Amino acid sequence: MTTEACDMTRTSSPPHCVVDEDYYWDLVKFSAEDHIFRVPKHRFMSDSETFATTYGLDHAHGSEDEFTAEDPFLNAVSLDVTAHELRTFLKAIYPKQLQGELMLTANEWLAVLKLSTKWLFNGFREMAIEKLSPLTGMDSIEKVRIGKEFCVEPWLLSGYRELVNRDASITVDEAGKLGWKSAFRLCGLREDWKIPGRRDRVAKAIPANLDIEIEMRFQDKFGAIREAQCLYMTVDDKAEVERKRQAEEKEARDVAEREEREEKLDAEREAERRRIELAAEEERQRVDELAKELDERRQLLQTLSDAKPVPVPESANEHIPEWLTRVVDGTTRSPLRSRQEEEEAEDKESPPHSAGVI
Repeated sequence: MTTEACDMTRTSSPPHCVVDEDYYWDLVKFSAEDHIFRVPKHRFMSDSETFATTYGLDHAHGSEDEFTAEDPFLNAVSLDVTAHELRTFLKAIYPKQLQGELMLTANEWLAVLKLSTKWLFNGFREMAIEKLSPLTGMDSIEKVRIGKEFCVEPWLLSGYRELVNRDASITVDEAGKLGWKSAFRLCGLREDWKIPGRRDRVAKAIPANLDIEIEMRFQDKFGAIREAQCLYMTVDDKAEVERKRQAEEKEARDVAEREEREEKLDAEREAERRRIELAAEEERQRVDELAKELDERRQLLQTLSDAKPVPVPESANEHIPEWLTRVVDGTTRSPLRSRQEEEEAEDKESPPHSAGVI
């Protein structure tokens, strides 16, 4: 092999490289109206699973360098928003400045709020709500509108409260923006709240609280917002909910275990109490039986001690033989003694034979 061939072999082999896990970003191309945007994909993947799934960002969209004059929208993800809204949203998620607070106008923050609510970028939604609150300089009708549109309960409540408290009546134009049904409710609430004695009897039983009155009149509006809040939970919110859920489950388990232990102890105490009562009852019965037996013996002894000797009549002594009297006195023996007894007595009285005498 020639030197030239060896050089060609070396140059044809690709150089060894390692793709960095953190800073080799995939790019994605978006189209909005007649504008094309190309940005790193990772924020759209990590900050909203809904967006990534809806627009298929987990699938390839062509080469990041792919751009042709014949079809500039090739492999671009088409978004149904305006170019201005998307550009403003990209300012928030990919800010150009590295230091300091992100500075956007109120209208720009509203655009961020709109798209983050639409695409469930809940972290940026929370940021936009925080930046826009307390909606300084915004009129009551606009507060009600954006409160309902973007499901922000404090803004909706604030708008309704201002409309009830203000001196000016609700105009026809404002009623059209609010919706005629909502406008009628507000007019009735204004009269009930401002004219003495107009509150109904049920409401009078509750201390006056305008916010509560508003929520009662617009239960459907506030109920819908509260039901939707689970969609807008941030990662931290979900972690907090999970932490509370685990804590509640642990507390429930602890309570159940504690109740089980207490029930077991109560059962053991009850069994011990019954055993003691049974033993005490048996002991009482035994004592009663012993007391009864003792009383019977005492009565028997008392009966015996109280008994008198039977007197012997004088005439009975006349029929007792004299020899029996002497036997009793020990002065003579009874003629009834057996022959064997007499022989035994004679043996005792006769002297022993001397040794060697037959």
